[in-house]
Amino acid sequence: MRLRYGTNPHQAATIDHAPFTVVAGEPSYINVLDALTGWQLVREAAERFGVPAAASYKHVSPAGAALGETVAAAYTRARDADPKSSYGDFVAVSHPVDLELAMVLKRVVSDGIIAPGYDEGVVEILAAKKRGTYLVLEADPEFEPPAEEVRELYGVRLTQERDALPVPRDLPDDVVLGMIVARYTQSNTVVMVKDGMTIGIGAGQQSRVDCTRLAGEKAALWWARRSADPLTGVSMVSDGALPFTDNVVEAQRYGVSHIAEPGGSIRSPEVAAACAAARITWSETGIRLFRH
Repeated sequence: MRLRYGTNPHQAATIDHAPFTVVAGEPSYINVLDALTGWQLVREAAERFGVPAAASYKHVSPAGAALGETVAAAYTRARDADPKSSYGDFVAVSHPVDLELAMVLKRVVSDGIIAPGYDEGVVEILAAKKRGTYLVLEADPEFEPPAEEVRELYGVRLTQERDALPVPRDLPDDVVLGMIVARYTQSNTVVMVKDGMTIGIGAGQQSRVDCTRLAGEKAALWWARRSADPLTGVSMVSDGALPFTDNVVEAQRYGVSHIAEPGGSIRSPEVAAACAAARITWSETGIRLFRH
């Protein structure tokens, strides 16, 4: 399949063996990256929790992700995490798109969607967006990716085992959701979650404390739209070990009550002690979730 263009408009691009059908529109290289990454996130989350999941993707990282009683509720919650970043997003949902979600999408600025199906009449509503260029992809829910992933860069072929390590089941639901989101977000990543939805994601930063600060600032904005009371009960997940206690200091400013991170670094005992002093539950998961 020839794509509309590659990473940039001056680059030609193609795709082989796509695990989706193009229902409307014409995908670009980045559209495919967003779609396939987002689909993996919502599929894993829905399988884990047994309810619809949605993600709002921008530049191969989620601006927000959430669970919901309906697919429309899940997407509304996901987009509400960071509406500014979700402007012109690529949507991924775990369940077929119904009329309720189609009407939500009709009112917002979005570039495309991937879902495992579409109710009758829904595709026509979506395809009319963006002057008829809105991208609609139908994922193959039966497709299972190979055990190995291959990437070529500068003439070099890299092969690695696909990241399919299960997230531990003995952690609170918000922590589990945060770990699933972190798995499909550009590293370095810190995810803040409350009540089954992300409220702040700090992604793609070189400094982990900047990730924590960015996620926290987004969480504070999310809370400010709701209440003047202090934010509490937030779970924070880091895709890599917290190297310094400054992350705990930042987390405390944004109502974090539980921090989950791989641990295993030289200063992990100091981080654990800082969490205890701040009355923050600290979980050492032993699992790194870097994505590049």
